[in-house]
Amino acid sequence: GITTAGIDDCHTCLYVYLLCCAMLHFQKYCYQGNKRLCNQSPEILNTSLKKIHTYYVAEGYDAKQYNAGIVRNDNEKILEAAGFAALKFRHTKDGSLPVKFLRICNAVQIAFSIKKNSLVVFHFPLLAKAYKWLLQILKWRGVKTVALIIDIDGIRDKDETLLSKEINLLQQFNYIIAHNPAMKKKLLEYLPAASISVITVFDYPFNGTPVQRELSNNICFAGSAVKATFVFSLNQLSGLHFNVYGHYYDAPINVDSFSYKGVVSPEILPAVLEGCFGLVWDGSSIENCDDYLRYNNPHKLSLYLVAGMPVIVWKDSAVAALAEENNIGFTVHSLTEIQAKLDSLTTAEYQIMQQQASIIGEKISKGFFLKKVMDEIKAL
Repeated sequence: GITTAGIDDCHTCLYVYLLCCAMLHFQKYCYQGNKRLCNQSPEILNTSLKKIHTYYVAEGYDAKQYNAGIVRNDNEKILEAAGFAALKFRHTKDGSLPVKFLRICNAVQIAFSIKKNSLVVFHFPLLAKAYKWLLQILKWRGVKTVALIIDIDGIRDKDETLLSKEINLLQQFNYIIAHNPAMKKKLLEYLPAASISVITVFDYPFNGTPVQRELSNNICFAGSAVKATFVFSLNQLSGLHFNVYGHYYDAPINVDSFSYKGVVSPEILPAVLEGCFGLVWDGSSIENCDDYLRYNNPHKLSLYLVAGMPVIVWKDSAVAALAEENNIGFTVHSLTEIQAKLDSLTTAEYQIMQQQASIIGEKISKGFFLKKVMDEIKAL
């Protein structure tokens, strides 16, 4: 009989064959100045490829996404505003074989339409095989590419096999943008010769004004119950009250310590958050945080700062230094330490923290950090 491995091998061979045919086809037409292909040309937003030499691969996430898709969408808005042209594949949600072939053709067309002195930004992980084809052809042509890291799944899931695949893929890029110095240091263990920049904190476009807050025992937490099951143990923290926003909070909740505020659109969420501090925490325990935060920049950190809300972060997290050095909150080893920290704060000290959080939050809301790191890369 035919094994699953055999079927996969057949698919791989077919993809390679189709890619080779498409590349030969497009080389011929590119040299002739003809850019036609099956009436499936990529959508180039704002301006033509010939006039712009900085691009990003547009992924077309649904605007109602409430997960990592938010970060990707926000990054695309910021890059477009900074003059990057969007490279967009059609039929990205159709997995049929003919459409896969058309996406390979799209990848080849894009790759041969871009000048060699161009710079193309990809979000990482790459979510479509066509993006990997595009990356490989751009590398073959000598076009510079950037991996803007959203997550490193192998580290998050503690999967060494997956991490090895991700490292091999990251090695294909000319430049890598890590979340923070801790993530950069970790990546350099695997890729010592890599050119790695740091974004510091994710941006969060927002046009609203942060509300004035007062020191209290009300803490805000925004996040999914799937990753943050510790919230169901918050009743063990007497004296504190948590306002919680996000998906999948269906289990019984102790109403004395927990107010569920529902799911709110990310476009308006910074304006409605309630609490004096925003909690950056993940995992199942109030005593120990998820280990991935040693390397990851949680998007909720950006959300809180845009809202003008100081933060409480894990002492061993990658963002702890940011919080302490900029006086935008405080750090704890365990959530059981929060009450004592709050009791030791004066109103004046809290107001300074809020002012500092608002200063960084304003930069985040205007796309400052992504624009800055991209300017650094373009200058290399």
